[in-house]
Amino acid sequence: MNILPVRQSFARNQYGRDFVVGDIHGCVTALRQQLEMIGFDYQTDRLFCTGDLVDRGPEPAQALALLDEPWFFAVIGNHEQLIYEGFCEKSAEARELILQHGGEWILNYDEDEEWPGWFHKIESLPLAIELENKHGERIGVIHADYPLSDWQDFHQLDSEQARRAIWAREPFRNRQPGSIGGIDWIIYGHNITDHELRLGNRIYIDGGAFRGHPFIIKNIDEL
Repeated sequence: MNILPVRQSFARNQYGRDFVVGDIHGCVTALRQQLEMIGFDYQTDRLFCTGDLVDRGPEPAQALALLDEPWFFAVIGNHEQLIYEGFCEKSAEARELILQHGGEWILNYDEDEEWPGWFHKIESLPLAIELENKHGERIGVIHADYPLSDWQDFHQLDSEQARRAIWAREPFRNRQPGSIGGIDWIIYGHNITDHELRLGNRIYIDGGAFRGHPFIIKNIDEL
């Protein structure tokens, strides 16, 4: 799968609130329960996800169905990439890897009836999302890492850097200091953390919901 430097931008929400949530990994019922707890308004609020909608949790197909909702948006994660490469592009290596990491659920669904729609949704996912909050701050959302020093250089990402953006763990593991220029905040998933972790203007919010932990859900007006 060729990961392209596609960035989807959203204007400030004039009618409600915008939230960013970490990786969902098929935990849709738990997500909806937590959204109810924060008073999420499905008519006016919007929810943006750091990717990895599928695998590991009990409701991966329902997680992909969230992409049909007008209030839900997501970037691509490495699990979407592997599902696509393993079952759409028929990569034996990707198929073996994803079956070792929670992707066996797809084998329970009809290859002709269900899979093509899911692959189309995955193809349509951007690498990054950019939002604006009520304070005029700009917030980037990307799955794992932003490997350049300035957000304004986003479209200069080459294919290897774009793959790194959905796979990298070293900046998180090494607690790499520093901020990314050209953006106020960047929010990541991918790397599980007990509580949100801030490194410069980078915020990690994957709480590990598939392990039974609560989602970390950030109101972008309150960063």
